[in-house]
Amino acid sequence: MPTRDVADVLRDHGLLPPDLEMLRPTERRYTTLLMQPSGPIFASNQRIGPFESDVASAKGRNFLELARASGAHLAVTPEYFLPWRALKGAIEGGLTPATDALWVLGSESITEAGLEQFKQEVAGQCLVLHEPWAGLALDRALLDPVVLLFQAIRQDQSVQLVALVQFKTFPSRDNIFFEEGLLRRGSLIYRFRGNTGHLTAAVIICSDAFALTDQWLSDFNDRSTLIHIQLNPSPRNTAYRRYRATTFGIDARATNCHIVCLNWAHSIIQHGDPGTPIEAWNNIAGSTWYCPAEECSSDDAVVIPNHNQGLYYAYMKERRHALLFHYDEAVFQLLVPKLLTLGNAVMANRNGPGTVQRYEWNTATTTWTPEAAAPETGFNAFVAGNVPAQVALAHVLAEADPLAIERVLALSAGAISGREAWHSIQQIDSCQIAEDEVVRRITVVQDVAANGFRHERLTPVGQIHHELLNGDYWPPQVVGVDAGSTVRWTRANPHFNVLTVDNLPTLVVYLGESPPARDLENKADMLYELLRQAGGPHQTRLCIIYREFGQPRFAPIAALTRFDDAMEDKTDFMAVPPLEDTGDIHG
Repeated sequence: MPTRDVADVLRDHGLLPPDLEMLRPTERRYTTLLMQPSGPIFASNQRIGPFESDVASAKGRNFLELARASGAHLAVTPEYFLPWRALKGAIEGGLTPATDALWVLGSESITEAGLEQFKQEVAGQCLVLHEPWAGLALDRALLDPVVLLFQAIRQDQSVQLVALVQFKTFPSRDNIFFEEGLLRRGSLIYRFRGNTGHLTAAVIICSDAFALTDQWLSDFNDRSTLIHIQLNPSPRNTAYRRYRATTFGIDARATNCHIVCLNWAHSIIQHGDPGTPIEAWNNIAGSTWYCPAEECSSDDAVVIPNHNQGLYYAYMKERRHALLFHYDEAVFQLLVPKLLTLGNAVMANRNGPGTVQRYEWNTATTTWTPEAAAPETGFNAFVAGNVPAQVALAHVLAEADPLAIERVLALSAGAISGREAWHSIQQIDSCQIAEDEVVRRITVVQDVAANGFRHERLTPVGQIHHELLNGDYWPPQVVGVDAGSTVRWTRANPHFNVLTVDNLPTLVVYLGESPPARDLENKADMLYELLRQAGGPHQTRLCIIYREFGQPRFAPIAALTRFDDAMEDKTDFMAVPPLEDTGDIHG
């Protein structure tokens, strides 16, 4: 499929392309507005789009009003969403982008006749452009369009509103090949290029991803923002994400790009013609902003405010960053740094996209309304289903710090790297995603595919708390640990997860039922070395618990040894009976 620069399209009409803020390589961030709508949807051989067209029109119209009022430089709706009558009403009412803005409007399906009628109806206010009909096959009826709405520049420097309509180039895949039997394919993807030539932007529509060959990808993954709009029940399907895997597998210096995947919300309901069954997708949303390796921060000061607005951080094992949108219907307003800054290096912002506001649809006022409260992540309900863990985490939960929860759970399970900076969010396994893109965040319980992992991660802290309350004996190096001790995590003492009543930080790890001896040895060595390198007065306050035949035991820690007599064998402090055994302790 060929890529065509927007400048070349406009040149044929005596126009110049817009100077888009998002493509200016300056230190100024640009404002982005992204809509993730809920269903239901309607799909038949006559139309694909929102089931409730009036509701979608109201949501779409108010979204455009919000885009204009907020000064959004980029506004995006997903595939098949925006009703054409809503777009027509906006154009006729003068509700259009500013001269430095681009609106990427995934629109409901349309036919050739329908688009020709639309062109005539808005001809006085807007120039509608698309690839020639003659180049498109005639054996399919419906077009899947995205409308690229912007202000082009005439020779006299006045502006001309342009709706450049791009058609999907490749059908989606389902069990009955529904879209393949309907879709009239386009053949072009349009690319915007900034005035300096350094930055570009382009849009693909859902299964266009199937057509993106490795060679063609080079048009979109170097200092580019690639916007991938979708109505997709399986957004992390291997075939859909192949272009991302290819991009992320190339040297990051050659693929310095943002990839913005915008899908509909989760749990879509699909309606069809009368008499056809209603289908529940049971889908995730999967909307994600992917950032280059050096262009996104994982610092708590950046991650937590985003988290509280429904934008969740994960580090990709492919060495990129993923900012995952809350699955519910919402409009997200972000401030996004440019991929390249030609000005003073000290002003280059490498923190990545930051949330400004999250909006929810208010049916009473028919407006997108700012939401002050953090959206429910599902964690509260999930941890409530594990009462021992919930009780154990009481002090940590009171801090309202989601990253502290991720850290204390990893530490309690001994699931850390052993490096002194293990508590960096990039290094915590629950905050990482592999090529399957399953989201394993403990404090974001929306991707149910990871619930088994989450349950396993909650179990150790509950077991530790149980032993704190009930254990009659603790090894001497953790003197002071008793029923009054609590599970905590603080940045001041990041390698410890238990605090005694005398404020002695302690590391207590639970490794489950009958772990292999070699694993116990390696884990003990790793944790001891971590505390030793960190130094300080509490570096020997380490205890590892496991169970054998249902009985709690302490793991031996070779480094914590002494000699009772120079002529006798080395005796390990940790080679002790089960916790409930209160017999004499030798030495």
